[in-house]
Amino acid sequence: MKKIKLLRSLILVPVLLLIAVSCTEEKTGTSAGQTDILKDVSTGASIYEDKCLKCHGANGQGGICPNLVDGEWKYGGTDEDIYKSIAEGRPGGMPNWDKELGKDKINSLVAYIRSLGTS
Repeated sequence: MKKIKLLRSLILVPVLLLIAVSCTEEKTGTSAGQTDILKDVSTGASIYEDKCLKCHGANGQGGICPNLVDGEWKYGGTDEDIYKSIAEGRPGGMPNWDKELGKDKINSLVAYIRSLGTS
């Protein structure tokens, strides 16, 4: 039983890192190395908690505002589309965050949203 858990962990961790790397290649900026991506996800999580959680929910499952993990994107689901939605805002309540957050923090937020996956 312990060997199975260890083997599963040894396989799962690199696979998850590979998925994180492939999902967070940004079309709006330069690609980051694996360590940078993990840092981006961590930074994005802090920004999400401060700026997004109230409307999009603790796990991105929506509430007042759209669900971010159901795979359905009203304005497009590419990294570039998500970046644009955050930076420019959307009608009906999504403010633009470009001036307050800037490019790097928005890219971190996109990386974090991607890390949430889809339900």
